[in-house]
Amino acid sequence: MNNKKYLAYFANSADYNINHILVGNPLLLNKLCEEFEKVYLIGFQNLVFFPPKKKENNFKFDKQLKLPKNLEFFCPLNWRDFSNFMINKNLIAIHGFASGFSELKVHLLLKKYKIKFIQVSNFGNIQGVYRSLKGSFLKGLWEKVRHDYSHNLTVLLSNFDLIKKIEIRFVTDSRMLAYRKNNKRFFHKIFNYLNLHFAKELMIVNSRSFDQIKEQNITVSEDLIILLDAPFNNYQYVAWRGILDKKQLDKHYYDMRVFLKNLSSTYNKEVVICIHPTENLEIIKKNYPEFKVVQNKTRENIFKAFIVLFHDTSAVIDAILLKKKIITLTSSLMDQNQIDGIDAYVNRVGMLKLGIDNKMKINKDDLLLKLEENTENYSNYIKSTIAPDGNNIGYEKIIKIIKERFF
Repeated sequence: MNNKKYLAYFANSADYNINHILVGNPLLLNKLCEEFEKVYLIGFQNLVFFPPKKKENNFKFDKQLKLPKNLEFFCPLNWRDFSNFMINKNLIAIHGFASGFSELKVHLLLKKYKIKFIQVSNFGNIQGVYRSLKGSFLKGLWEKVRHDYSHNLTVLLSNFDLIKKIEIRFVTDSRMLAYRKNNKRFFHKIFNYLNLHFAKELMIVNSRSFDQIKEQNITVSEDLIILLDAPFNNYQYVAWRGILDKKQLDKHYYDMRVFLKNLSSTYNKEVVICIHPTENLEIIKKNYPEFKVVQNKTRENIFKAFIVLFHDTSAVIDAILLKKKIITLTSSLMDQNQIDGIDAYVNRVGMLKLGIDNKMKINKDDLLLKLEENTENYSNYIKSTIAPDGNNIGYEKIIKIIKERFF
């Protein structure tokens, strides 16, 4: 008896990133559900090394989200549970979990199943490169081992056929293909020639932002000042430098409110704070009591933005593609990894950087002129990293390749 093929999305966790997946790439997820009989969203948080003490067999997602009826959720409690699920099934799986030590157990045990993996990296953002900070050497060293070396181990084991490789990775950054083809270093030439990468093949697609804007009949306006608020105690930052205390955060949010009020009064525009899907809405509202704070509504607010403010978030890609006026903000609270992330956008995209601690007087006309001039710098980044595949819709190409290669 032939097993039936199904499409699945493998996620790290049912709790902290499920809403991020559903909100982050809704167009692709909906189109996949339209094109395939059933799509499984499977969380592996119970099956990693050191799983949570209280195991959950269901997802916790925002009830306001409109989910496709043929999107089925499954969180196996143990490997026997997953094995029973796999009876009479062949999965083509979108690889959505990490390659850390904790997930190594999942990678190793999935090897025994007939699963073909693909990966979709259609974000168009700049990936952060983190390093050990002064006073946090041991934390940084551990994070380097946990993050970078564990990934290297996963790649190594995949080359010994102990872990399944990714068949195709869909990417938006055209430099990744150039790196594979043109790197002249001896080690990299051998690595590329033997194709020792975790992903066997890279394929260029346009970003999710390009797809969304191309598909939607959107109305673009300039009514609002939008802050894409980044969590300062995000797990990535905390892993390298520890948690920031309340006194530090209070000063940051005070400076931010002063800056926002100044900008709002200068241009006579309402300020809206857009927060990450994983953030606590009520806590952030307390940090910004004078302003409107929204969650899971970032894209629609960017469409209405006169100016977009941000620290370091992939949500800014929509604003770059629409050539909105963008200011990236720094503060004395930020560590060097955060500053480096901001500078990467400043250098590659060509946007304006301002510090909120300076209490500077904003010159309305001068600032506006600088912002309008800077939008002309976005074109190269858009062409190389957000929309490198001409006028082609990204999700259409992804679905076409999945069907041709695997179904």
